[in-house]
Amino acid sequence: MAIALVAGGCQSTAGTESSFDNPVFSDETRALEKQLETEAAALGTAQAVMSMPAAWDPTGAASLVTIPAGLAAREAWRRQADARMEAQLEKDEREFLRRYGMNPDGTPSGRRPGS
Repeated sequence: MAIALVAGGCQSTAGTESSFDNPVFSDETRALEKQLETEAAALGTAQAVMSMPAAWDPTGAASLVTIPAGLAAREAWRRQADARMEAQLEKDEREFLRRYGMNPDGTPSGRRPGS
């Protein structure tokens, strides 16, 4: 029980600084970053809890199941999180270009900035 409490405390994301503290990025991006950090911590905690009984198995057979399952879960979550963040960053970029009257290639769009 103490190990679970320590493992959960080590993965706290409270008070961490955002990688997106810049006016170019939206509040939605910072909120998604926090959500993904929370999800990653929860997945890590679940993997730790799942692996504890396997560590006590003297045959090591339980590790043959828990390790690949944990790796597969982490990889699936990583791909999904990357796709969500990429979509959000593309949305921020479109808004930035619109705000400053630019086309995606960086040329002026003919629109007035901010309109």
